Amino acid sequence: MDSRGALHAMNRRLNLDAHLQSTLKHNGSRRAFAARLDMTIKRAKVTSTRVARSLGVSERDVTLWRAGVIVPKSTECERLSELLGVDVAWLCASEV
Repeated sequence: MDSRGALHAMNRRLNLDAHLQSTLKHNGSRRAFAARLDMTIKRAKVTSTRVARSLGVSERDVTLWRAGVIVPKSTECERLSELLGVDVAWLCASEV
């Protein structure tokens, strides 16, 4: 990846991080994220345990994401979207 590509990726991650942090303040946004994640995990027919292992996080974190208690970091969102085969903006931020 050239330096412009790396800079673009870093800026996108910072924007996603900022959006996710603002999402933490809005219970409705957390619930919407949780609903999208839960639906996507069910459609992919994977378990929270498998998601956790694939991302290198605890199963408790995945459970809390699915419940809308917390939201994942941008790097975890990107890996979630890759694992589940969905767009990161739709899954984690709905708009970036």
